[in-house]
Amino acid sequence: MLRRPALWGIPCLLALAASSPTIARTDDTVADAKARLARAGGPDQYKANALVVLDETDIEVKDSGIGVATRRKIVKILRESAIRAHAVQRFEYDPLTNNLELIAIRVYRADGRVENVPLDARVDEPRPAHMIYWGGKQFVVTLPRLAVGDAYETISRLTGFNVAYLAGDETPCNALGQPLRPPLPGHWHDEVHFWSSLPVIEKRYSVRISVRKPLQFKVYNGELETSVKLDGDHLVYTFVKKDIAPHPSEPAMEPAPNVFCKLLLATVPDWPTKGRWLHSVSEPQLKADDAIRKKVAEIIKGCKTDEEKYTALNHWVAENVRYAGTTRGMSEGYTIHDIKETFRDRCGVCKDKAGMLCGMLRVAGFEAYTVMTMARQRVDDIPADQFNHCVTCIRTKDGKLILLDPTWMPKSRDNWSTLEPLQHVVFGTPEGEPLRQSPYFPPKDNLAQWTVTTTISPDNDLSGSLRFTSCGAPEGRLRRTLAGLPPAERTTYFDRSVQRVAANAQAGRVRFTDPDDFSRPMNIELDWTAGGYALGDGAVRAFRLPGLQTILGDRTLYDLAGKTRLARRKFGIRLLATRLAKIEETLRLPAGWKPEHLPEPVELDGPSASLRFAIDAKPGRIHYTCELAIKHWLIPADEYANFKNVMDTYDKLTHTMVVCKLEAGSVRR
Repeated sequence: MLRRPALWGIPCLLALAASSPTIARTDDTVADAKARLARAGGPDQYKANALVVLDETDIEVKDSGIGVATRRKIVKILRESAIRAHAVQRFEYDPLTNNLELIAIRVYRADGRVENVPLDARVDEPRPAHMIYWGGKQFVVTLPRLAVGDAYETISRLTGFNVAYLAGDETPCNALGQPLRPPLPGHWHDEVHFWSSLPVIEKRYSVRISVRKPLQFKVYNGELETSVKLDGDHLVYTFVKKDIAPHPSEPAMEPAPNVFCKLLLATVPDWPTKGRWLHSVSEPQLKADDAIRKKVAEIIKGCKTDEEKYTALNHWVAENVRYAGTTRGMSEGYTIHDIKETFRDRCGVCKDKAGMLCGMLRVAGFEAYTVMTMARQRVDDIPADQFNHCVTCIRTKDGKLILLDPTWMPKSRDNWSTLEPLQHVVFGTPEGEPLRQSPYFPPKDNLAQWTVTTTISPDNDLSGSLRFTSCGAPEGRLRRTLAGLPPAERTTYFDRSVQRVAANAQAGRVRFTDPDDFSRPMNIELDWTAGGYALGDGAVRAFRLPGLQTILGDRTLYDLAGKTRLARRKFGIRLLATRLAKIEETLRLPAGWKPEHLPEPVELDGPSASLRFAIDAKPGRIHYTCELAIKHWLIPADEYANFKNVMDTYDKLTHTMVVCKLEAGSVRR
């Protein structure tokens, strides 16, 4: 159950304030910066290369919901290596949806001199982009040559949301002179991170907002100095954190917003309101034309059940609408493109692919809606915009909402990716829905299964064959790998994979399911050989169990390797998905080879992982089964001991040498 957020904005509960916390005039700002730098420490106090002396943001929220954010930052150079890293300052903005002003940039020399950097020397250039081309820009300013002990100060003002919309009668305006309004008219929200890769002496964040606009907020994963004060007919909310140490990090750690101090604020009253807004902005874009209706009829022709129909449509969008973001101007970021444009262009980002599927599902007779989600990160209970992904849902006749994701599903048989368990979602239905979670996927839904038959010859050579089957994340990884390789290069991939058994291993006959055949699981059969696999040429031979080396494990188990190097962890581990690896091998030995030393049986279980290994051996034959289960894609820190014990034990099994003693008369001369 979600905790009820605290609602603020009742005047009788608030203290009175004399003025709003706006950033000071130029003279006062310079004096303040000098005073702060005089008190700031140097390299003797900090191990970092640079020090953030002040990071201050003041926001004034207009009645329309538009925010005007003035940001001031002072950074001191502590070591030579920081000079190049801070020599160029970048200020990002979107010319269509917000307005950025550079107010002042100054360099404070160690000897007390102050240099004002000419703002007209800035370069206004496109922001680097990859796959998403929405016209983002940046001001680039080169600072005068810095030295150790110098500092610089930047003051800028951004008007509008990160993504806002255009309206006919709203002010202020964007860089093109067009009036702005926020995504959800009349409402404002923000997410503020109080962590840093550099030490921070003080970070201050304040919001000035009308007393008639209730603002709810909550601090997560830490504490802030907090005040709410009355200034005329406005409330001023102030949040301060001092002496912020550089945030610690661990390999493959869980997302930073899950564990480090952050602040969420929103005037949006609840999640159903957010869902109704999503429905209202999506609906105008979902109208199909004759071309789309014709394509839907073609896709679902021959489908007998509803599941077959929505699966066929999901696959079509996944495979035929490539991921590439092109701009339509003011509507980017929050609303989908008109599905007729997406169908024509055959490209779009997640929101466009979700809208395309939604419109096609409606043509096929389904009740379908768009959905907001945060891929692989927690959404907390304040209804700020904590989302980075858009998907689709259908409502069945019994009222159940089924999630579909065409963005993550290329070359996958899943309608909802097994990489997306227990994600928070907001359904864009007409009535609005509370914050919910997607289904959990147990290990069996991400199966990788090996059935291996191997033979060692009297000359120590190994030959083997395997049957491999999979589902969920392991299957999707393999399908995408094989589909992305030209047929001539697939042989090379299998050669590399069998070299997990031995460096000189070579793949022989290979047969596998067509990566574009979604009617059945991905099955792979292959043979391989490896000369001189067993060690020794006398009465004793030694070798590792070949099946435990997991041919194809480079695509199906790769994320599990190397995650237990730390004795203890403060933060959780982020993996690809839950997993069930099942290995069964029958190993034939030459006559007279008697197994003497074998891995010990294992029976481990815990909240995050389990391992079962059973082995049976007799002259001429070894047979074993191994089952490794990973129960969560995000392993909590307090369950790390269980995960580490299981994975370290599994790793030991894969490296344990089987020792065979040769009976008299069977020794190769």
